[in-house]
Amino acid sequence: MTRRRTLASIIILIGALIAPPSSVWAVDGWGKPPAVGGGGGGGTPTHSSPPQQAQIADCTVYASGTGMGSSCARGGGNDETLRERFGGEEFVPCRYSDPPPWIEVPPNPDPGEGSFLLKRCIEDINWDTYAGGRDMHLTISLEWVPNGADITPPNNGLMRFLWQRVTGDETALPVPMMRPEPSTVPLVGYPTFFTFAWVDPETSDPVAEGAFAGNPLGAPYREVRLERPGDDLHMVAEATEIVIDPHQTDMEPITCTPDELVYEEGASVADQPSDCRITFTRSSATARAYADADAPELPQVYVSAYPVTVTVRWRITFGIGSPTEELGNGFEMTATQALPVQEVQAPNEPPIVLY
Repeated sequence: MTRRRTLASIIILIGALIAPPSSVWAVDGWGKPPAVGGGGGGGTPTHSSPPQQAQIADCTVYASGTGMGSSCARGGGNDETLRERFGGEEFVPCRYSDPPPWIEVPPNPDPGEGSFLLKRCIEDINWDTYAGGRDMHLTISLEWVPNGADITPPNNGLMRFLWQRVTGDETALPVPMMRPEPSTVPLVGYPTFFTFAWVDPETSDPVAEGAFAGNPLGAPYREVRLERPGDDLHMVAEATEIVIDPHQTDMEPITCTPDELVYEEGASVADQPSDCRITFTRSSATARAYADADAPELPQVYVSAYPVTVTVRWRITFGIGSPTEELGNGFEMTATQALPVQEVQAPNEPPIVLY
């Protein structure tokens, strides 16, 4: 049996939504949010740990819940800020492209009028710095865009400079994209196991590095080597725990280690190699009524869905030559996914469920 896998209603870092494309904003509006959709809009912004930094040799290492890097690898520059060098040039924070083939988009609500595109946005730019500041990062989401929408970004010095900066450093931490098993739309009363694809928000490709090289879905692991005289600076980010929270008053979150995010097709529930699972007792039609006080607000287009948050706890180490020191006390990244859950439709004929 061929199983169609749908990556439904992903909300990464800032939230996915169905909305008009980003508006243009100019230098006189820097520091202010764009009027429409510039940062992804809609939904509650997803949380990330604040940046922390440390000094080692002639470098400053820093990290947050979304990325890591070092000032010694940036080099070059002058005393002029972005505002001074590019004043008057238009800036559009988001770019659109076709989703990569390994991501299956949600069903198109209106195929004749538009389609889902992959949206990349530069966030948290400090315009009074040479290169955008240490908080600048890239976010991705899937967004439905109407046919004929003007999504062509301006081609100027400011755009070329900033996009080169955010894509030139391989420092973004992989973003989790939930893959429920054995069905992408869980059924009430049947155990749902959780696996993930781990996506680079800058390239939209799976992150599969180190011991995980070749893994088609990637892994919650990232390495960065920054060149410097003598030995390179080496940074490693490893997930230690993943917390999956349906945000319901009558349900508890589950905490899993990366090793538990596995599912064996054809095995029974008892024989699964992982206990990282939730058995939903209600369909998602009741999710809004039972949502707890911390539940993220989903866009209204998701009428029936659980507001599931996925919090990844990262451990980041660094060192000259090899990563022997830990940066900070850990970091967290939280992403939100709208997860529909269905009732069994035919009580006399149980559905086929691939345990």
